[in-house]
Amino acid sequence: MSAHETALHRFRNPDPWHAPAAYWFWHRLPEKDTIRAQVRQMHDAGIRSFQVQARLSYPIEGYLDDDYLAACRTAVEAAAELGMIVGIYDDYNWQTGHAAGRAVAGHDELRERHLFWVRIPAGASEGSLSGIRSATENLGPAAMDWHYEGGVVAWADWRVEYALVVEAAEAVESAEAVESAEAVEAAEREQGTAAERPELVDRVDGAADRCRVRLVDPVPGGAEAIVFVSARCATSRLVNPVDPVAVDRFIEAGYQPFADALGDFFGSTVAYVFFDQPHAVYYDWAERTGDLRSAMPFHERLAVSIRERWGGRTPQVLAAVLDGDDPERLGLRAQFYEHFSGYAMETFLGRLRTWSHAHGLRQSGHEVLGHVGGWALDTAFANWDLRVNFGLDHFGVDGYRDLTAVDAQDALVQLSPVFGDSVARHHGRGGTMVEQYFVTPPEGGTPWSGHWGLTLQELRTTAINHHLQGMRQMIFHGFYQTHGHGDDHESLRNPRFDFPPGINFEPWFAEHHPRFALESARLSEFLDPVSPQNDVAVLYPLRTVWTAGQLGEQASALGEWARALTESRVGFHLVDERDLDAATVEEGAVCFGDRRYRALVLPAVTTLRSAASLRQLRRLAESGVRVLAGGATPAVYQEGPQTAAEDWADLAPAVEMFHAVPEEAALRGLTAQRGRTEPTLRVPAGSPVRWRGGPDTAGGFRFACFTEAEGTVELLLPDGPWHIEEWEAADGTVRTLDAAENPVALRLEQNALRLLRVRGDADPASGRADATEDSGAAAGHGTPEWSAPEALESGWLLEVAEDSYEEAGTRRDIAVTCGWERQGLPAFAGTADYVRRIELDTPVPLELTLPAVAGAVAVSVNGARVAERAWAPYRVTIPADALRPGGNELRIRVAPSAANRYYAGTGLRAEPEPCGLLAPPLLRHPRKTPNPGAFPDVFGSGPRSSTIAER
Repeated sequence: MSAHETALHRFRNPDPWHAPAAYWFWHRLPEKDTIRAQVRQMHDAGIRSFQVQARLSYPIEGYLDDDYLAACRTAVEAAAELGMIVGIYDDYNWQTGHAAGRAVAGHDELRERHLFWVRIPAGASEGSLSGIRSATENLGPAAMDWHYEGGVVAWADWRVEYALVVEAAEAVESAEAVESAEAVEAAEREQGTAAERPELVDRVDGAADRCRVRLVDPVPGGAEAIVFVSARCATSRLVNPVDPVAVDRFIEAGYQPFADALGDFFGSTVAYVFFDQPHAVYYDWAERTGDLRSAMPFHERLAVSIRERWGGRTPQVLAAVLDGDDPERLGLRAQFYEHFSGYAMETFLGRLRTWSHAHGLRQSGHEVLGHVGGWALDTAFANWDLRVNFGLDHFGVDGYRDLTAVDAQDALVQLSPVFGDSVARHHGRGGTMVEQYFVTPPEGGTPWSGHWGLTLQELRTTAINHHLQGMRQMIFHGFYQTHGHGDDHESLRNPRFDFPPGINFEPWFAEHHPRFALESARLSEFLDPVSPQNDVAVLYPLRTVWTAGQLGEQASALGEWARALTESRVGFHLVDERDLDAATVEEGAVCFGDRRYRALVLPAVTTLRSAASLRQLRRLAESGVRVLAGGATPAVYQEGPQTAAEDWADLAPAVEMFHAVPEEAALRGLTAQRGRTEPTLRVPAGSPVRWRGGPDTAGGFRFACFTEAEGTVELLLPDGPWHIEEWEAADGTVRTLDAAENPVALRLEQNALRLLRVRGDADPASGRADATEDSGAAAGHGTPEWSAPEALESGWLLEVAEDSYEEAGTRRDIAVTCGWERQGLPAFAGTADYVRRIELDTPVPLELTLPAVAGAVAVSVNGARVAERAWAPYRVTIPADALRPGGNELRIRVAPSAANRYYAGTGLRAEPEPCGLLAPPLLRHPRKTPNPGAFPDVFGSGPRSSTIAER
């Protein structure tokens, strides 16, 4: 096949790497028939890969036992028969690093150990820490039972790791009052100087929930003692993530059983291993103060590495981790987190990757993302100090993956997909898996009750928006083994309320999900070879995060720039400061490998690696690259002399400074004027269309555009002959657009997705297109002219099937001005049919429009299926040959969300959610058509209304 034929074949027949995937939630040991049936159900719904995930309702003692592994093998065998791909989800429930407690069973010394600190003021000889609180408490009793044996936190094996005496600021003030200028200068140099004094500690009295440190003598005047103590959580099921032996034991207990049970499928059906948010638990305590807001995972090998890195300066570095806002100490703080994150990644992720590669598997997974569900770096997990996970170094984490992955929360356009795509491109890949979950209820709903009200339109919109930001594959969280029980509504423990919805228990899933899944897969295949026309690089302020934490101005500034660029339809990537080292400049653009950007944004960046970074920024600005800075500016170097503020002052005249993110017009001005050099899209002001596109690997250009409301976009073409194709994701067809004008105006109706491929020649290759459209059709014209709509307001029956879970066999009058939940069926959320008769003198084509629907619909006429619609516009053309003279039965089957079934009686929702038809359907007849042969002219000089049968 030619390259074009190969591309079309891939588009029409997308592989499992581009089709939607799912977490398959197991709640109990499934029987073989159930396993095979549910694998088939996933496959038939267009989900072509999955990961088995044993959730909290699954007995923890049964995880990875022989029966569990045998069930996993049955699932893999069923997947292999269907040509599916399986990933190994690497732990119980979520949070990689415990193997349901198997890793630490009989190995108490490998349980997580954390570093705390106790401050003792001048004149005092003892200090304490108490009120230690686990972040897991926020998830409730079920999660506490999962993380901790007996559901309680208990500490043991307390020991002193470092004892520092730090000179307090008051000593400097005293020196200023009584000594010479030379002495004052010396005192200022010594301000905050930390000395290690282990001999000062008399003993440590540790208990299960507290610790007291006693000194030999009181702390000297003008000083403070900081005693760093570590303890092992004696009840935690998690391994110590910075202990190499503990990580090896986790792999032995949690990974190797899969190799033993499924190894003959490794590298084929079983293709990758997936880690999920690997981290020790975050702990806080009553007396904690300082910049670090959580206890730090700790091990003696980490301590050795710290000594090797800093030697005699170790006390200064540790003190700087907690205190100080001067450049010297902030630089030391950044150095520490670079070292800690590198050590943690190599110790934990490096070992996982080594095992996976040794077994012929790719490595994937995602870390904790503070930006999940929004734009700012502190959108989520704001109470955790994520620096003591992997240092929030997302570019670094991706170096340990073969397949990039992120998670995304709720049906929102957010930072996660573009961040994932950015780190993937940093490593020479492109596209990211996106684990999609829903947690935020509608207004009036109870937190953690999930989103059983999910509609397919909402899911589709979310998926397309993610694809336009760089998603290759959505992993839905999750596909349920069971739908739980109605006895209680405890979050997490009852499967029904464990991050719902279980997508396969949504009434619309079986019939309507396959079309969405195929469209998503084809869109992914279409965009896969594209190098996006992204002209803006946003510097990820990693070192600023290290010095200031994930909270603060840099967190919000990055989010504000990212959101504004997205809403202005300006493509961007996040870039890493390490990219600057090898950056080149070509024709006013900075190049990171094959990525080119005309502008570089510094969002409240206050810390850079060294003066070399600022020198590189100067070179970019002097070479025509637009360098923009918003908010705070560089004042700290991680390495070298602290001249950042002065160096920035010298560079500032060449930088465009903004106190706030500029308006849309200014942001659009950052993009290249490509229309004269290569094809591109332009979105007129006010149009809601979003797009992604650029050159592909076959010498052409591809563009995908989507809108949730009607809008327009323009295709700009340089001089010369151009061949334009539209690839239809819904059915795989390709048609040539005969566009006589430049730019080519494209109209998109509500929820339209249009895919264009442009090639620089005028003659299409043989077999290239399935049809040809003129420029009017390209713009959205050429549809029949219909009569004024006739509202079908009355005469409707609601029919529920005899095998329905509830209301079985119901047949009753129903209004179509509001949902059935307001007509005596507040707890019914199954599929139901709206039925009425239509009288026609002569069969003619009809256009049926459903102005407002809560659910997906299937339209039948006289017992024959006409069309399905799962998202607006709910508009269907009924062909004349489906109709007959006289009476005709119109049947509209509505599959709503499952919300009212699962929330009824729980108090988790303020009121029932809408179900069914919410406004009268509209019927129209063709008045005339652009092609007289398309429809018979039965109306003569004007339209003729149908006769509505009265019952």
